[in-house]
Amino acid sequence: MVPIPQSLSYREAATLPCARLTAWNALYGSKPLKPGDTVLVQGTGGVSIFALQFVLAGGAEVIATTSSEEKEKILKTLGARHVINYKTNLEWGKTAKEISLAGRGADYVIEIGGPTTMAQSSLAATIDGTVAVIGTRGGRKGDGGADHLTLCTVRRIMVGNRLQLEDMIRAVVANGIKPMIDSKVFNFAEVKEAYQYLDDQKHLGKVVIEIA
Repeated sequence: MVPIPQSLSYREAATLPCARLTAWNALYGSKPLKPGDTVLVQGTGGVSIFALQFVLAGGAEVIATTSSEEKEKILKTLGARHVINYKTNLEWGKTAKEISLAGRGADYVIEIGGPTTMAQSSLAATIDGTVAVIGTRGGRKGDGGADHLTLCTVRRIMVGNRLQLEDMIRAVVANGIKPMIDSKVFNFAEVKEAYQYLDDQKHLGKVVIEIA
């Protein structure tokens, strides 16, 4: 058992063991993030937003992708240095590398799209960078164009362990980080609607289902 930080509500604490720990593992589980690194995060879901918060706390640069102008504004408010609309810029991986610090590319890519986005993620990554594969939000059928993956490390992430959770919670408390939860909270009778809301990509951060 790992105690809930006193600074967090039950809703906020519920996001720690899965999405937030996954983001922490992606950045600190193998090759720890360093100040001055560049991280590319995809979208505004829980893992990506949590990763953004950890990157900024670690003194590194965030480049984010999104599909709408509204979410672009939110990402910039949260601290992303650059935001790329992947619907209007199909070569977003190449663009991300060009606008990264010194044009060297991303040291980490938080890959949640899966096969459909892997090619662009590999183009965004610097040589010896890490592409942390977390999900398949874009579907399971890819474009077969991830040739540049030979120049980076591909790491499949499955949440994390207890020691990582304890380290992460200390970082959350020390930096006063508040998990981002979508403004729309569902009750248990609305489970189906909650999953549909998530699938429609209407959420920002984590979607919470509250049990009375």
